[in-house]
Amino acid sequence: MGALVPTVSLKDVVKTYSNGHEALRGVSLDVSRSEVVGIVGPSGCGKSTLLRTVNGLEPIQGGSIALDGEIITVPGTSWPAIRAKVGMVFQKYDLFPHLTVMGNLLLAPTKVAKVSKAEARSRALALLERVGLADRADDLPRQLSGGQQQRVAIVRALMMEPEVLLLDEITASLDPEMVREVLDVVLGLARDGMTMLIVTHEMDFARAIADRIIFMDEGKIVEVAPPSRFFTAPESPRAQQFLNTFTFQEVHHHDE
Repeated sequence: MGALVPTVSLKDVVKTYSNGHEALRGVSLDVSRSEVVGIVGPSGCGKSTLLRTVNGLEPIQGGSIALDGEIITVPGTSWPAIRAKVGMVFQKYDLFPHLTVMGNLLLAPTKVAKVSKAEARSRALALLERVGLADRADDLPRQLSGGQQQRVAIVRALMMEPEVLLLDEITASLDPEMVREVLDVVLGLARDGMTMLIVTHEMDFARAIADRIIFMDEGKIVEVAPPSRFFTAPESPRAQQFLNTFTFQEVHHHDE
């Protein structure tokens, strides 16, 4: 029966800011193990806020969030422990500028997870190899391109061996030619069965990678559909209107 418990479950989640703005208005969503969920919608619709509630960066004012069946939005939750299981990659890479790539990668596993330096180092080298940066371990972040820094930020999240990865507009700060190299890494993770919630404005990417698309507007989930249906025949007028602003290229889904 264990397989039926969603990896992440949001029930009627409400997020209200002190100025009264309701960023999330009763959002419910279950994400299964190894599922890739693409979250799309207009700016300010609550997409990033939703991600930030899942790893405790934004406290919620109503509803509940569970990880593997355990409610984590209760007093006394150890958010550092949750964040070891729920990795997050942001639009800004936020690498420590004074540390080498390897230094950035060893920090959390050795300090937070108490992994030995030798073990963390071999994990880091294997992951750098995987994202095509094995030769950059001793470089400082400023010696890397934006796309390379973002790939290092993804590896940093993977260093904690998370169960779930939250990706928040990870290509938004990149030059167009660097976007592909980062998306290729994420496609590889999807093929390997990593559970991911991905907020993106790259519609071709969402279409290629997601098992389900969540379309949000004004703090609510308006439509949930497989990409094949969402991008060709969205049911809600709001989603139709949103998609009309994009032009699409021919892309293939990661399962093909």
